[in-house]
Amino acid sequence: MCSQREWFEELKPSSGTVSCAAKSSLLEVAGTGVIRGRLKNGQEIVLTNVLFIPELNGNLISVKQIQKAGYSVLFKDNKAIVKGKNKTFVLCELNSKGQYVSDFIPTVSNTFVAETEEAELWHRRLGHSGNYALRKLGLPTSDSFCEKCVLAKQSAEPIGKENRRRESSPMRMIPSDLCGPVEPATLSGERYVLTFVDDYSRFCEVRLIKKKSDIAVEFKKFLKENDTVKRIRCDNAKECVSGELQKVARNAGVEIDPCPPYTP
Repeated sequence: MCSQREWFEELKPSSGTVSCAAKSSLLEVAGTGVIRGRLKNGQEIVLTNVLFIPELNGNLISVKQIQKAGYSVLFKDNKAIVKGKNKTFVLCELNSKGQYVSDFIPTVSNTFVAETEEAELWHRRLGHSGNYALRKLGLPTSDSFCEKCVLAKQSAEPIGKENRRRESSPMRMIPSDLCGPVEPATLSGERYVLTFVDDYSRFCEVRLIKKKSDIAVEFKKFLKENDTVKRIRCDNAKECVSGELQKVARNAGVEIDPCPPYTP
């Protein structure tokens, strides 16, 4: 029994379960195949009918299966000696924990490496499609880790609606945000979009600016035109918590209410 997919030279899908002393539950069999390798002394070994069990902690060799293949196993002098018609070799030795451990070194299949690379290529070509979609198209699949897929599937915790309370009168609390740089720029060179939204009416005012440092100037103009504003809500971007903007807000008697990025 083996838990490492890359060790298999051949692998066919199969189903079933096996019990293991180290596990309280049954382990699922994902396939059956052939593993080729050698011992450190150079003895080449081909293991057939090997069960592929991804959840298995380690790899196990069954003495019973070795005997079924026509070999005999002799345990002598802390060694497990395998005897066949034309060859005899030491398969494993007893370690300090009382376990028979083999120095078997697998020959990692070049076919597996090529299939994995091809599967990852198709995964990216098709917009990071999952294995189910790739199988339906008859394309190779892979269980390799995709960091971009993990990041894309992450989600933020929802914001409780019961704590959300809108203003009872217009132009008192103004959520604001800055978008950009936008390409191409306008004819007059503006690359950023600054928005002011009235929390009460949802009326939105949009202003275009050339650079981030202009945000304080536009805030000053907006507050001068709307003297009932008491609070500005924006994210923790540098341009929103800069000393210049804080000074403009303080002089106008307006509170800056920072909130986490990408939240309403």
